[in-house]
Amino acid sequence: MDNANTDTQIEESEEKNKLKSKSSRKSALDFRKYTKQIWLAGLGAFSRAEEEGNKLFDSLVKVGEELESKTGDLADNTVGKVTEKAKESVSETKDRVEKILDTSVNHSLNRIGLVTPKDLQHIEQLLVQLHIKVDALIEENQQLKAKLNKK
Repeated sequence: MDNANTDTQIEESEEKNKLKSKSSRKSALDFRKYTKQIWLAGLGAFSRAEEEGNKLFDSLVKVGEELESKTGDLADNTVGKVTEKAKESVSETKDRVEKILDTSVNHSLNRIGLVTPKDLQHIEQLLVQLHIKVDALIEENQQLKAKLNKK
């Protein structure tokens, strides 16, 4: 019985191998078939996209030309306004940056002991005030001398 079982098992194994072989050939053929269909579908889609794309592009250009002719003046006015606002903004920013730089430079100069233009202006004001006080004292001194000389 061992021979009979072994023969049966061999036959069953051979049949399974044949089925597997047919199945794998069929799978390979199916895979090639689907791959080719996918490739052809891609080519068709590319062709259609190219045709439709050119038509769409041309229609968009036409619409754009019409819109441009309608909105040319509006665009010029808008550009003018935006340009003016940009100039104002740049000017304001420039002024702010100059003030910040002036403050920083003056602070740095003060730290290292150098005199700044603001310091000179302050000293000038103090000198003017001092000159006024000295003149007042001279005047007062002259008046006192005149009173003493009269006595």
